[in-house]
Amino acid sequence: MPALLLLVLASVHVGLWYHARHIASAASEEGARAARLVGSTDADGDTKANQFIDQLGPNAILGRPITVTRTATTTTVTVPGDSPADI
Repeated sequence: MPALLLLVLASVHVGLWYHARHIASAASEEGARAARLVGSTDADGDTKANQFIDQLGPNAILGRPITVTRTATTTTVTVPGDSPADI
């Protein structure tokens, strides 16, 4: 019986981790879309990524120091963070 409980809790934890990973990936795409526009700034991408995370799951990603890097040809948005460990 304890093994079954452990398996269920582990499954929930993996689901929360996957959900946080998906939100971070989608937020980085949204931030990159906002930052790559003509006349936009790095702060525009950062703001858009944070807004996206706040809409989808503000508690799904803990500690999210978003970084936006732009060059003449590329825009990169990185959304690191941790998923909650408590179930």
